[in-house]
Amino acid sequence: MAATAWRRVLPLVLSAVAAAVLLCPPGRAVAAGPQDEAGQALAERYSPVVRLQGDSSRCADGEQFRPTDVEAVLGDQQVALRGPWRPPDLIKPQPEGSDIGRGYPGHFLDFPGDPLRPGCGYAEWSAAINSVHPATVYAHVVADPGHPGQLSLEYWFFYVFNDYNNTHEGDWESIRLVFDVQTPEAALGTAPTAVGYSQHGGAERALWDDAKLEIVDGTHPVVYPAAGSHANKFGRRLYLGRGSEGLGCDDTTRPLPGISPRVAYVPMARADYLTQYPWLAFEGRWGERQRSFFDGPTGPNMKSSWTRPIEDAESTWRDDSNTVPAGSVLGPSSTGAFCTAVGTGSNLLRETLDRTWLLGLLLTALVVLIWFAASRTRWTDADPLPARKRRAWGQTVVAAARLFRHRVGLFTGFATAFVVLSLVTVALARIQVARRDAPADLGAPTENATGFWASLLALAVTILTLATYVVLLSAVTATLDQLDRGGPATTEHALRQVSANWRPVTRVAVQYFVVIAVLTIFVATIPVAIYYAVSRAFALPVVMAEHCSGRTALKRSRLLIRGRWWRTAGPLAVVLGLGVAVGPVAGILLLLGTDLSATLIDVVSSLLFALAMPVAAAALAYLYYDRATSGPRSPGSGELPDAGRTYARGGDGSVEPDLTPVRSDS
Repeated sequence: MAATAWRRVLPLVLSAVAAAVLLCPPGRAVAAGPQDEAGQALAERYSPVVRLQGDSSRCADGEQFRPTDVEAVLGDQQVALRGPWRPPDLIKPQPEGSDIGRGYPGHFLDFPGDPLRPGCGYAEWSAAINSVHPATVYAHVVADPGHPGQLSLEYWFFYVFNDYNNTHEGDWESIRLVFDVQTPEAALGTAPTAVGYSQHGGAERALWDDAKLEIVDGTHPVVYPAAGSHANKFGRRLYLGRGSEGLGCDDTTRPLPGISPRVAYVPMARADYLTQYPWLAFEGRWGERQRSFFDGPTGPNMKSSWTRPIEDAESTWRDDSNTVPAGSVLGPSSTGAFCTAVGTGSNLLRETLDRTWLLGLLLTALVVLIWFAASRTRWTDADPLPARKRRAWGQTVVAAARLFRHRVGLFTGFATAFVVLSLVTVALARIQVARRDAPADLGAPTENATGFWASLLALAVTILTLATYVVLLSAVTATLDQLDRGGPATTEHALRQVSANWRPVTRVAVQYFVVIAVLTIFVATIPVAIYYAVSRAFALPVVMAEHCSGRTALKRSRLLIRGRWWRTAGPLAVVLGLGVAVGPVAGILLLLGTDLSATLIDVVSSLLFALAMPVAAAALAYLYYDRATSGPRSPGSGELPDAGRTYARGGDGSVEPDLTPVRSDS
């Protein structure tokens, strides 16, 4: 009878167990009481929609990581728990949640790979473990003892690697919803008042009805994790980080369709959640220990928001983030240069962090190179006139600066003309950025639909930018030629000279840039493109100073540089590099040393660029005149008679060309 009864009862027991497993699968918390039942319902109602950035076939580009189930990492045979000593001792291979639940302060989990040289190892490991585990977010409802009238609903995301400037194993990010009620039951009957998205060392706030906060189906906030860093953002932008926002730039401009991660509910009481998730007692680091900010992070339970969420929000949340302006006003963007500089510097630091000798060697080599280049030229006796005169490349830079100082009005006119000619370029660039960044719900075309127009606009911007440079270099060369000939030296006259020579100028510019573009299509021909760019660099000055055809000017430039290619390439790189770099370098210093807005800094940078480029063009023209004076002669080149030249006696008795304009600039 007993055996028969057992055979009847056993199927019922097995059915009950199976039903329990289906209703409460591994990794999901079992509600411990009425508050947790309401808390779990609240967590499901407001679960976030995550729009990760597009990945790439190259692990160095795009986003390679997704919110990961912690259970996929714990118990993995490639993970180890190590001690706080140096070298760190192995405590336990393949640790489970219960193994690290003892606290272990100062210890750390060691993932497979080297965070200073990550390669593709972490991306491949993440893809492998996430292929069998769904994307997961951990939800926890917290009451703040210091603010009894408010409640926080937190969602925690875990990524196995932070592929940002400060590469490190493990990455915990969160978003928080604040309710002006005391219990989860009451929160189910109202809406959140504010939302906070974690971003590196701080967070950004949005009210529930803010325009910048996207909400799906009335309750699900949309979060945009930035590529690599996973800093949670509110929209599709390039964000500029300073201070608690993280040093560098966070990119959310290429979001994928939203995903809804599985919600793993964490009970409110410590005893209950440690039963379900013993790893929440771990006090060590979720990633390999490294120097400085390459260290793995601590877990959610070690953050102040875990126990005092409202107090933490009031002290760390800010109302907005800095974004990189949609296109620069003129010239290279300071903010874009800042992003590149921080990324490059971070990579250099990362590669040399454990090889300080290499960093010292690189810095020493840089100093020696600058000293050698500066000592191999002359900087004194750099009279601006006559233009047709032998000069060392250092003298060309000084002469251009002195010409600017003596003829501020003329160069201001050039800068103004440069700005005017660039306005169309900037307008087109802004149209392109606006179309790319417009949210989908505002009717922005799809990427495929806008691909043709984006490419067309990019081509137009490039052509107009190059045309602006061509006009500027031609006008400055014409001015120096006029000063040598004793003619009028005004912005208007220089532009008229350019207009009069538009055919050869256009011929030279089109052939010059088209040939370079074609040669740079293939990596193997890039050295040929560089050689061509230097050897024909003086073609435009030849047109304006020697009044010849475009074909002749290209040949003439090649003859002037023959046998002196290296001695020409270096000065050209310095001259043009200084002209291009003045604005961005000043902008980077302002970004690091001030709290000015990114847009204002870009404006300042653009004004400096507009003033620097005419000076750089003058220095390049001086380089041409040096080669024309010492190289093979052609009609219109070489020394000119002094007819029409006036001189002024300096205070020290020296005689110098009179740099006073023939008539004032308009």
